[in-house]
Amino acid sequence: MSGYKAWSIGEVVEAGDFQTYIQNQTVMKFADAAGRTSELGDSVSEGMLSYLVSTETFQYYTGAVWENISNPGDITAVTAGTALTGGGTTGDVTLNVDLSAVTIPASQISDLTATAAELNILDGVTATSAELNILDGVTADATELNYVDGVTSGIQSQLDARVLETNGAVTTAATGSNVVRNITLSTSAPSSGSDGDVWLVYEA
Repeated sequence: MSGYKAWSIGEVVEAGDFQTYIQNQTVMKFADAAGRTSELGDSVSEGMLSYLVSTETFQYYTGAVWENISNPGDITAVTAGTALTGGGTTGDVTLNVDLSAVTIPASQISDLTATAAELNILDGVTATSAELNILDGVTADATELNYVDGVTSGIQSQLDARVLETNGAVTTAATGSNVVRNITLSTSAPSSGSDGDVWLVYEA
């Protein structure tokens, strides 16, 4: 491509000028890519321009392949709909979501009977999905589930604390074992102990 040249009346057009300023700078029109290949064959060079009717696109030759210059598409405008603002008909278009205008259709929550106050109970819940899934299959009603009202920490930790308040860990009684208040079950006479201990002897 050699730029633009102003021609004078009667000026002789040299072969080189015709090739450089006229032929090399035209936009060639073809029905489709196959037709272009058929007509041009190997007579292509970097910078050539063409228009394809089949796809309504302008293309240029890179020296290796034909690349699109533009593809206008068929979108003429972007209109902001419900809960959206922005839009436009040219250039870069932005749509903004107005979160205060977003609503959930009643059909999507048709089985929901909880009140807003009840749903707000979930505010601040930090349990993982795995922990919440422990409730999967629970059939207790609202009254039964309300027994956990006021729980402020892990239920197991609270139960363990209450057991410790009974003056020791409770274990299953067995021969030779000590349980709460040091009650001992044995086949022999007492051999040790302290005030308050109970020693039960039985014959085998």
